[in-house]
Amino acid sequence: MTAVIAEKTALTRRAIISRHAAFRTLEGDRFEVRRAIPSKAYEAVGPFIFLDHFGPIEFLPGDAKGASAHPHAGIETLTLLLEGRSVHKDSLGNTSVMQPGEVQWMRAGRGIIHDEGPDEDIQRTGGRNHGIQLWLNMPKGQKHGDPLYRHFLAADITVIYGDKASARIVAGTVNAVTGPLNSTGAPVVVHASVKAGGSITLGIAARELAVYTMTGLALIDEQGIAPGELVRLGPGDTLTLTSDQDSEILLVGGDPLDAPIVRHGPFVMNTIDELEQTVRDYYAGRMGRI
Repeated sequence: MTAVIAEKTALTRRAIISRHAAFRTLEGDRFEVRRAIPSKAYEAVGPFIFLDHFGPIEFLPGDAKGASAHPHAGIETLTLLLEGRSVHKDSLGNTSVMQPGEVQWMRAGRGIIHDEGPDEDIQRTGGRNHGIQLWLNMPKGQKHGDPLYRHFLAADITVIYGDKASARIVAGTVNAVTGPLNSTGAPVVVHASVKAGGSITLGIAARELAVYTMTGLALIDEQGIAPGELVRLGPGDTLTLTSDQDSEILLVGGDPLDAPIVRHGPFVMNTIDELEQTVRDYYAGRMGRI
């Protein structure tokens, strides 16, 4: 009788290999954001070519701002809301109101126009706003596909738990849980909430991975990641997040870009010719209207 021994593959812990602080800039109707991707060092983490963090901010009555009607092409946008309420309208005819804990995904493809901003109650009476907007680069050969839109409710997003910590799996597979967003580039998007003294271990095998702290302080191997700071992690398949204070943390990653990108404002293509044609399409009204 021959004994068969199953070999277990040892998990490799991911370590911090670089860090940088997001810079502050104005977006939309001139509201302030912290932009962590792209940076001077690199233009992407996996398929993510843009990470804007807005808020947390307290709006006074009549002072709330959003992003009035504007176009996109060649990318997908992903918006996560932690606080506030945001109204989305687009040239496909979609209208929806996003609540905290919900996610909106939009594939711009060959071109779409959308409008996003605080709802009427917040505009009238004031309130808090806090969230993240990501852009995912669409792969070469697919940038001219049909636009699509989807709104994920909080109930659509599976939550896993640690010790005084939780993680919402928006995209990718983490600890054998797969998020509802399935797109090209094997994207990983995780929103982790860690209470003071809490910790959570996440198994993530993404080829590229970064951690961004929204509020509080994320700790990886006792190295702190301050609010507005993004760290890139080296290869591996597991990491443990801890904190000594209540913290909101974002993880993003996936496969690296498959082609050079050429961008101009809200348009992202692979060549100058494609970009020029996209701009002509927009001014010719081929992206529709709201």
